[in-house]
Amino acid sequence: MTDTTWTWARLDKHGLDLVQEAEHTLGADVVLVYAEGAPRTATVARAGLRPADLDASQLECLQGLEKQVGAVAVAYQRA
Repeated sequence: MTDTTWTWARLDKHGLDLVQEAEHTLGADVVLVYAEGAPRTATVARAGLRPADLDASQLECLQGLEKQVGAVAVAYQRA
């Protein structure tokens, strides 16, 4: 296990538009984008979210988003 901490990624309007497009394409309730940094207090577990079950092509879409925004993206479904 690493000592890396994560925070919400800072995205410009274009990045936010890409995330919104990914949510619609993947059928996910929420796509969150993380960057390395000091952790924030909010957690997705408290928000009632769980990682979405994605097939191979959906994972490719999510990886493409990560490359475009330069951060880690995770698709979630409401629990």
